[in-house]
Amino acid sequence: MNGWADQVLLLGVSTARIAVAFLMLPMFASETVPPLVRNSIFISLGLVSLSLQPPLDIATIGAERWAGIFAKEAFVGLVIGFFFGSVLWALEAAGQIIDTKVGATMAQIVDPLSGHQTSLNGAFLGRLANLVFIFSGGLSLVVRVIIESYAIWPIAAPMPTLDPRGVMLFEAEFGRLMVLATLFAAPVLTVLFLIDAGLGLMNRFAQQLNVFTMSMSIKALAATAVILLLLGSYVGAIVRDIASRPAVLIELMKAFDP
Repeated sequence: MNGWADQVLLLGVSTARIAVAFLMLPMFASETVPPLVRNSIFISLGLVSLSLQPPLDIATIGAERWAGIFAKEAFVGLVIGFFFGSVLWALEAAGQIIDTKVGATMAQIVDPLSGHQTSLNGAFLGRLANLVFIFSGGLSLVVRVIIESYAIWPIAAPMPTLDPRGVMLFEAEFGRLMVLATLFAAPVLTVLFLIDAGLGLMNRFAQQLNVFTMSMSIKALAATAVILLLLGSYVGAIVRDIASRPAVLIELMKAFDP
């Protein structure tokens, strides 16, 4: 290879970790950020990360090792993006759970931030989570963790092996995502279950009343009202969770043996 080709290859490797980490976040979907702008951000950060790396002798690296390096960089970016994006997906999932209970999932829409179908409250809470992530400094924290990860997992390092402590952290993160979604939706679900119980008692004594038709409108209004009351709590929970992510990721990265 000539000098320019070597530098382009190194830039591609150094950009892979950054690109995968940011693409895991919903606000960097292709429907939201134009590819030219998004790729320019990735390459700019890749140049910074490349300048932080020790010299790498490309002549001694074969095709198989290059494939392993690219796979490792993508894996590291996937880990970082997943741990930062879990709370965003949890709040959107809570909105979907609420709409399922209300019966509003029959009106599915396409969320431009994620590119997939979602319910109305799911789309609203998903956008709220993304806005909170941005204005609370979440993107700066992602960049900080990515830069720090190069000190633990340099580009030239082999694919890290996961020890039992690291596996437990992954399992805990999957469980935490489901717990967060349930906790976010729990106050609204409690109100909806009480409404169902009240309408059930009403139907017991007024059997000619079409409770099912009434319940969807009543539950939709009640769910919206409770969600609006909980917005401050949702924002505070997301801000605290985002602030705790760097420490968790550093612990996870140290659980690997590069």
